[in-house]
Amino acid sequence: MNGTLKIVHLMCACLFLGNVIVSGVWAAMAERTRNHAVVQFSNRMVLITDLLFTLTGALGVVITGHLMAVRYGGDTAHPWLTWSYALFGLSGLIWLLVLVPIQLKQRQMLRRTTQITAEYLQLSRTWYIAGGLATVLPLPILYLMVNKVA
Repeated sequence: MNGTLKIVHLMCACLFLGNVIVSGVWAAMAERTRNHAVVQFSNRMVLITDLLFTLTGALGVVITGHLMAVRYGGDTAHPWLTWSYALFGLSGLIWLLVLVPIQLKQRQMLRRTTQITAEYLQLSRTWYIAGGLATVLPLPILYLMVNKVA
């Protein structure tokens, strides 16, 4: 069971990180076109893939990670576990409290107009900065999980 749990954990981590990175690239490339239809399609797909892949991967990482952490004495038994929980939690809060609300607001804006507005682009800049941070925060967890140090 330990090996299976670890494999599922790694698959979920790949799903989560892969989609987080690809979503940012996809959105940036779409916005470079300044084509309303392309940007609207990209916004819709990022929202859908966030639900399908980012959320699924994140939930899988949390559930399997917690199940494995129990074997190490719990989430506060080792600093590398505590740091991993903190980094992943902070990334999740940014996603939940900043990124998703921006995406939903942008979606409404795109439905109301046929132009890419300055307000939309300002929200995009905030989204890229917050998204970059939310993407970078989980990366040290890879090191911590492999080396079990901190």
